[in-house]
Amino acid sequence: MDRIRRHAAVTAKIKALEGRFLTDGDYISLLRMKTVTECAGYLKENTSYSKVLAEAEIHTIHRGALEGLIKQRIIENMDRIMHYYSGSYRDFIRTFYAKYEIEDLKDLAREVYNKKEIKNYEDNVFVGKFSKVEPRKVFEAKSARDIIQALSDTAFSKYLCPLLDENKGENLFRFEMALDMAYYSILRQEWDRLAPADQETIRHAFGIFGDILNIQWIYRGKKFYGIKPEILLNYTIKLYYRLNFKQIKELCYEERLSDFLDKARETEYGFLFKEDETTDIFMDRRMYRYLYFKLKSLDKNTSMNIINAVAYILLLEFEVRDIISIIEIIRYQVPEDQGKKYLIKKLSKGAI
Repeated sequence: MDRIRRHAAVTAKIKALEGRFLTDGDYISLLRMKTVTECAGYLKENTSYSKVLAEAEIHTIHRGALEGLIKQRIIENMDRIMHYYSGSYRDFIRTFYAKYEIEDLKDLAREVYNKKEIKNYEDNVFVGKFSKVEPRKVFEAKSARDIIQALSDTAFSKYLCPLLDENKGENLFRFEMALDMAYYSILRQEWDRLAPADQETIRHAFGIFGDILNIQWIYRGKKFYGIKPEILLNYTIKLYYRLNFKQIKELCYEERLSDFLDKARETEYGFLFKEDETTDIFMDRRMYRYLYFKLKSLDKNTSMNIINAVAYILLLEFEVRDIISIIEIIRYQVPEDQGKKYLIKKLSKGAI
């Protein structure tokens, strides 16, 4: 199938779906809500989230259930996009279920690590979407080790089972990094089956992801976990764009955190490490906002390419992240101007 035939229908569908993104006005309206109930009501009555919230009892819904329903929109629209693809292209889009399932598994592992059981899981709607594990097996876990064992017959098992062999199943840092390695390995296996032009743009986009995630993980591994350089290097993602293996290795082997920061600030991604107390608070926001604009640019400047579908899925993910942030902003009564600082989407100055 030629490139035009493969991508034409999905490109038209994506353009229609992009028209349903929240506007700056929607963001401002949500930020001005006084309660989570008001936020849920606005989403149900005024936005494209109305379908996933159609059966929700807005006045009694609690935060976890609301966030789970909001995430359902990613599932709904990914399924629509996959409908237009077949073969290796459908398989490639399906790998994004692995991405979001891994995020849910990380959240659940943190909860079980801290509370010794999983009490809140209604928002973890992606568990089983890629792995096909029975969600109940994960939700009943009493330890991170139990989660690993629940995933023993899935595509994630070969990456997680070594943690059991090394008796390191409770180390959250290794657990999270092993899952991320699993995702990018699965992703690369699938994109290698795409047409050369599609492979090129995907390699570009995820090279940027690899650069940023590697820098972020090295920083957190050094600052919060004291991970040895050789282990840090072993768990880095082998995807590069502006950085290369040699530079990543040098960052891993910087003995002092201050030396790492000096070197990291010399890269294109130095914006992650502003010299103030907000580095840890806003690091994720800065990362996602940078990726947001890179994806927008790739999408705008590339046509009839798998990147158009990928950009849409990831931009929808960022919107969902912003809505969840707004729910937290409302819960903790953060002032509007301060709340905007936690959002990925940069609102226009004219938005009121």
